[in-house]
Amino acid sequence: MCIAAASPAARAGPPPPTTRAEAALAGRVLPDIELTLADGRRARLAQLWREQALLLTFYYRRCAGTCTPFLEWVRDAVGEVGGLGRDYRVLALTIDAAETTADLRAQAAALRLLGRRDWLFAAASEADVAHIAGALDFRYRLDAVTRQYDHNSLLVGIEQGRVLRALLGTPEGSARLRELVWELRGRFVPLYRMPGRTPLRCLTLDPRSGQVRLDWGLLVLVLPAVLAIGIAGLTFAAARRERARAARGRTQ
Repeated sequence: MCIAAASPAARAGPPPPTTRAEAALAGRVLPDIELTLADGRRARLAQLWREQALLLTFYYRRCAGTCTPFLEWVRDAVGEVGGLGRDYRVLALTIDAAETTADLRAQAAALRLLGRRDWLFAAASEADVAHIAGALDFRYRLDAVTRQYDHNSLLVGIEQGRVLRALLGTPEGSARLRELVWELRGRFVPLYRMPGRTPLRCLTLDPRSGQVRLDWGLLVLVLPAVLAIGIAGLTFAAARRERARAARGRTQ
């Protein structure tokens, strides 16, 4: 695979903080915690990831901010890319330990996901939530006045108890989430574009189809060689024509 820096400016400086934070999570080992699911069943997190790869995210039912829009975005994006239920499931874990199974079902119903086996809404003890949140550098804080949690948005791909890739915040569009899901489904993702550090690439993954295709960087990398060969060919042809004219002049 051909990779070249787009410009000196693209090479300079560290990657954006969000990208660094996401990269730091790759390979993290997650703790095995006990979960209560929306249907009342108890399950260990390790049991779930042994059965199938997981997309894990955090939320809470009373959230007046990003929780529901983020879950809607995840729902729609995984629906586009496919494989849900066959290759992986989504696990939405509330950070509010006071939430009941009725609260979990209400959240699922609000998203039109109630009864879906490929979406798991779960609660855990306050200590277990803090444990897994700490392992993922996910920070949340309860405001004493508003009773709202101050938190960011995080989506983590988990395979056999390890973080495969993470998305922090809400990416623009769904391309990066699609690439995460393709990787979770076992397809090699050569390189994903980093904001402000876009490289030139010969190949890229089409996140909608999962197919590898030629990237525009190939043209940029090959074009100088093509032009050089063309110019050399034209020069050689002109030299041949000149020699032919000189030879005809000598015979006349």
